[in-house]
Amino acid sequence: MNGVQQQTILYIEDNEANRQLVEMILSRRPQLTLITAGDGTTGLTAADEFQPGMILLDISLPDMDGHEVLTRLKENARTRAIPVFALSGNATAGTRLATPAFDGYLSKPINIQTFYAAIDQIMGS
Repeated sequence: MNGVQQQTILYIEDNEANRQLVEMILSRRPQLTLITAGDGTTGLTAADEFQPGMILLDISLPDMDGHEVLTRLKENARTRAIPVFALSGNATAGTRLATPAFDGYLSKPINIQTFYAAIDQIMGS
């Protein structure tokens, strides 16, 4: 039987408490490694360098908004195929409709069951 392959998720989020919460939630999934970035620029560099299996992206970042980060990810041949989920506290229906380029949308506060289901869908955990 093969061992479980380690997979990486990148979380681009400027709020330290939110990063710690996601880290705590994902600690129950030892096959997943979480990499975090506190702004869009750092997140773009990390995505290119680490080639994660999934990106969780906050919409409100200090240097550029999540839509700009998503646009840049999709313009880069090395990162365009990585699934990107918006993870935002701005959970209005209008916001969801305005984010069709995202592979999915998760609301804050995080519903843990929904969060795990989205990760399982992408990562096959």
